[in-house]
Parts: sequence; structure tokens; C-alpha cells
Amino acid sequence: MNKKPKSKFEYLKKNIVIIPVIGAILAGTVTSVRYVFTMTDTIKVNKEILESVTRDMDMQKEMMNDLKQRLARAEATWDMAENIFQTLSDQVRQHEYDIKDLNR
Repeated sequence: MNKKPKSKFEYLKKNIVIIPVIGAILAGTVTSVRYVFTMTDTIKVNKEILESVTRDMDMQKEMMNDLKQRLARAEATWDMAENIFQTLSDQVRQHEYDIKDLNR
């Protein structure tokens, strides 16, 4: 018996199930690649935002340290002013006693 070669249509008709599977695999691959690119872009954007926030936080730390130093100087000045006031108060009180002694 002589076998007749199958036509392309018959071959396609026989393997019709394979076409949707190949299409699904190709669509899944394209979607996966697109997802990876999107995630890569998201990671880059988030990295830039994180660097910006880190830079801002460093500036805030420097400002906080400056404010702490200023506050420490202000407290030292306040303590010095209280000590001077106390010394002057003691001197005025002593002068009052001296004046009372002179008036007797």
C-alpha cells in the first residue's frame, strides 16, 4: 500500500490542541518578562526615594545636633546668669547690712 502524504491542513487539524498551548506559553512568557521589567523599574524608583529620604534624615540629624548644642549653650548661659544674680543679691544684702551698721 502506498501512503498518501498528509496535507498541511490535515496536520493542523490533527494537532489543533497544541496551538492554544503554544499561544498560552508565549503569552505567559511575554507577561512574565513585562512583569520583571516593571518590578525592576519599581525597585529603581524606590531606591531613589530611599536615598532621598536618607539624605533628608541626615540633614535633620545635623539640624537636631545643632539645636542640641544651642540649647546646651543657652542652659549654660542661664546657669551663669542665675549665679551672677545670686552673687549680686548676696552683695546687695551685705551692703544693706553694712549700711545699717554705719547708721548705728
